[in-house]
Amino acid sequence: MPTMTQKLTFTTASVQNLVISNPTDALYYEVLTPEWESHLTTVRRLDTRAERYDTVGSIRKVQSGKPVAVSMYKGEFINEESWLRKIKGQGRRSRWEFDDGEGNYFSWAIAGSNLELRSLDEGGAQSPNPIATFYPHKRYAMVGMISQHAFLEIESSVVDSLDTVLVSLLVLAQKRRKHSL
Repeated sequence: MPTMTQKLTFTTASVQNLVISNPTDALYYEVLTPEWESHLTTVRRLDTRAERYDTVGSIRKVQSGKPVAVSMYKGEFINEESWLRKIKGQGRRSRWEFDDGEGNYFSWAIAGSNLELRSLDEGGAQSPNPIATFYPHKRYAMVGMISQHAFLEIESSVVDSLDTVLVSLLVLAQKRRKHSL
């Protein structure tokens, strides 16, 4: 039986100022990097019941734009490389592991032009199938206008960890753009 998935669309090609949401806006995130604080990207989730935004994560960057520290839920900033641990593989087969703070462990890996998220069991073994896949934006003739917005397709099991999953994805996307993966 196929699992239910949700598609979260990224409104712009920028990973520093955008909205990430599903078609009904039940899942709605705002990613902001103010001009006057260009070293800090903040991720906020819209709480539709309380009609307010909650800060779920922050990414601190150096002058070149490379992420260096991450904070979840307004906690202490921790080194990005210890929060999102790179596990070296052969060639471009590296992956990046993290946990959501609730005992769930995940791993991002490059799959062609996409990024795939898999869950990890207690022994560190990856799930056979991805539980989320990030599809980057596409442009007409590789330049100019966007022909397809970036989107993240997630299984329903990811929703409880979505805050951490999105912050980790944004860190990887920023690193990928700075060619520092």
